[in-house]
Order: sequence, then structure tokens, then C-alpha cells
Amino acid sequence: MSHISISPRPPESRHSAQSFRRTFGWSVAVLLVLCGVFLALGYLQGPKLSNAQLDTDAVVSSSGQTLRLFANQIIAPVDSAAVTVEPAAAATVSSDGDLVSVQFAEALDYGTEYTVSVEGVVSPSGGPESTLKYSFTTGQPQLYYLDRGVPNDEILQTEFNSQERTVLFAGEGIQEFVPVGDVLAVTTAAADRTGTLTLVNPDTAVSERVLLPEIGEVADLDATRSSSLLGFTISSPDPGPIPTISHTLYTIDVARGRDVVAVTGLDGDPMRVLGWQFVPGTSTIVALTTDSTLVRIDTASGLVVPLGGYFEFDRVSADGSTVVVSDTRGIASVTLSDGAELRLNPSPISGEQPFLGQSDADAAGNLVAKMVLVSESGGSFSSVLAFDDGEQSRILYQTVGDKGAILDFQVSPNNQFVAVEVQPNVSSFDADEYVMNPRPQSVTTYFVEIATGAVTRSVEGFGLVWR
Repeated sequence: MSHISISPRPPESRHSAQSFRRTFGWSVAVLLVLCGVFLALGYLQGPKLSNAQLDTDAVVSSSGQTLRLFANQIIAPVDSAAVTVEPAAAATVSSDGDLVSVQFAEALDYGTEYTVSVEGVVSPSGGPESTLKYSFTTGQPQLYYLDRGVPNDEILQTEFNSQERTVLFAGEGIQEFVPVGDVLAVTTAAADRTGTLTLVNPDTAVSERVLLPEIGEVADLDATRSSSLLGFTISSPDPGPIPTISHTLYTIDVARGRDVVAVTGLDGDPMRVLGWQFVPGTSTIVALTTDSTLVRIDTASGLVVPLGGYFEFDRVSADGSTVVVSDTRGIASVTLSDGAELRLNPSPISGEQPFLGQSDADAAGNLVAKMVLVSESGGSFSSVLAFDDGEQSRILYQTVGDKGAILDFQVSPNNQFVAVEVQPNVSSFDADEYVMNPRPQSVTTYFVEIATGAVTRSVEGFGLVWR
């Protein structure tokens, strides 16, 4: 019989095994203690901000933008009263899990540092409260405008807080333009007013002429900020019992091709309009048809909603809430969501009752408008741009010595500034004699802060587009 002998383990081997077990045990114990310490510290300190998300450019161009604050753990529901915004800005608050959502009611001011604080944040299981705080600086708008000259007209781009400017396109006889998607839509017109529509890529300098469904004047350009949809009208003779000029409304989605699509009305036929515009920040169209019906059009579904009967179309407000129109009773602001009508009567300026002209009426009922002031004797009058809060009007801009003329204006998307087109002196007639959309040869656009009336800068040109 064979025997297998097993030698006893050396003492040093047994000692190493015991040492390893002791070291491992101590390591586990230390880790457990550290985990406990960290858990205790986390419990004592409360929830912390781990991340935040916000589009700082979108928040100055449209209302309803959301700041998302992420905590490092699940938190109890947050009360709206616990949230503050500095500088003050109206906002609503909701929370879910580790997320606090702060939705701003209005577009914020340009180039401004905001701080959002959420106090009393606590774990669902209790423990100490903490404050989530986040600061951000809002973006600046891009500005586009047209400067007509010899030998070429120029479409220029500049930043709001910079004096530098970039020529995006130069050409002869530019009537109108608008940036859309990655291109510029540019119209020109021949002596017989026959128009062309060209799409220009400023980065590549490649341009292409759009094949139009009819021959006529091409005008009333507008484009969405939120997508790549371009709109315009083509005006041509409309044969009928009483010959007229029809202004048919068309769109092109420049990101999807070059197909020109007629916008259809309530009767399913191509819509003929007296005026139209995209609702800022959307692809919804507001138009006044030639049969004097104001309509809202969902371009995605084609749904047409009547909003009332009017004779003249002015503009959709910068905040996209209302449209200003006219009828035999005067000027009215119509709410786009439900068609509710508010008659616009300007408040006094220095005790005098002005006459109301072109107007931009926001959701709160504030007006930025051209107004005419008549002297007590009735022998003279002044044209001014004014702000009206519903109780009184104050002058935002008036030409030096009343020698000039206010031609047009465009309120910024966040209602912070207004760009005012001005002919500095009307004593000399210096029209550029373009067959469509003529302008004086000397036009300056001034940027005025609505809250203070301060002129912040100016550019030589007109047709300003905020982006």
C-alpha cells in the first residue's frame, strides 16, 4: 500500500495568509467607514447642482424657453415660491425626480447675466435643505440689413454689440431680402416690375434663381426663425369682371428643395392676400385675404382659422401674440390664439392726444407705435415713435428739429429694443427710384432701448431683420 504524505504548511505561509485576511478586513472596514462618512456628509449638506441645460440664444428670441437644473440626487417637489431670478424675470417652475425646470414667461434681455436660485431643496426622505444656484449670460442677436448704393447694393450682417460688419451679398437692384435657413432670399425687379427670386449661400457665394409658377412682382418676403420656410407673394393681373392685381401667397422649404407651394385658403384655392407675416418663432402664417378676412394658417396641416373681417394689415407683434389691423372703425389689435379684439386708442403725450399710426402691440397691451402730434393751433405737426403702456405715451425717438421722417420700425424679438428707419432730412428729395420698395438714398437705422429711450447705435441702411 502506498501512502501519500502531506507536509505541514510552513509557518511563514500561514502568517502571510493571516496577514492578507487582516489587511483585507481592514480595507473593507475603512471603505465602509469612508462610504458612511460621504453618505453622512451628503446627508448633512443636502442636494447639490450637478448639471444645467439652457439655449442662451433661444432664450432671447422667444418666450417659453426652459432652464433645466439637475441635482445630484432625487429631490422632493419644489415650490414655485422657492425660485428667484435676478435680474427679475417672470417664470414658472416644475420638478420631477432630480430635475427642476424653470420656464421663462418672456424672452430675456440681450447680453445679460442672470442668476437662478432654488431654495429649500431637500431629499424626499428629509435631511438638510440646500440651494441650487446657476448663472448664465444670454446671447446677442445677429442683425441683417440692406444698404443700397453704387455700383452695388449690399446685404450686411453685424452683431448687436459690435461695430464690425460683413458683406454677405452684393448685387444690383435688390428690392428685398430675408435670411432663411443657411441662405439669403433676394428679390430684384425689371423696369416692367417683373420680379426674380434668388437664393444665395453667403458661405459659398453660390446663387440659384428660383423657378416661379407665374410672372409678376415678387415681394413681401418673410421667413421663419425656427425652420427653413420662406414665404412671399407674386402679384400679377387677375382677369375677371373687374380686373385687379392679385397677390398670391407662396412658400418654399429651402431645406427640402425648391418646390414653390401656393398657400390655400378656406375655399381650397390659392390664397390672395393684402398682407401677411409668419408668427415670430413659428411656421404659422397670419394673412389678410383680398376678401377682407383675417386668417391664421397652420402650414403643417393646412388648417385655416378665420379671425375676423378687416381692411388693412399692419404687422404681427414681435412677441407673436397679436396682429395689428384696421377697418372703418380704426386700428385694432387681434389676439392670434382666439381672435379677441382690442381697439387701440393712444394715450396722451404731455397732455396732448396723438394720432396713431403703424403699431406693434404685445401680449400685455403695450404699444410701440408711430404717432403724430398736432400743435395747439393745428398749424404744425410732428411724427414720433412712442411707447404706450395704456395710461400714457412717452416719446422713444424724434428726428432732430423734426426735419426728418420715421419710415418704419422693427421691435426686437425680446421687446427690449426697437430699430427705427429714419430719413434724417426731408427737405431734399433724394429717392433711389427703385421700381419697387423705393427708399430715400440717405436712410439710417437707429437702435433705441424701449425702457429708457436711449439710442445705443446706428447703421446706414434699412430693412433690418433680427435673428
